[in-house]
Amino acid sequence: MPTTLLIFSYIAKAAGFIATLNAVPFVSPSAGVIIFFSASLLKDTVDRIGDFLDNGKSDWRD
Repeated sequence: MPTTLLIFSYIAKAAGFIATLNAVPFVSPSAGVIIFFSASLLKDTVDRIGDFLDNGKSDWRD
């Protein structure tokens, strides 16, 4: 599961970054920022909840 989360997070962040650069004509840069932010927030939230449910303490890693 952690590997899947990392892969999906990377894909979403890459898509958000490309949209932010205005490289895709039909997607606004502001949507890219929202996509990038959402992917980052979701990954961090799932990591923290998973750490807590796993052993009751934060094993946070960057």
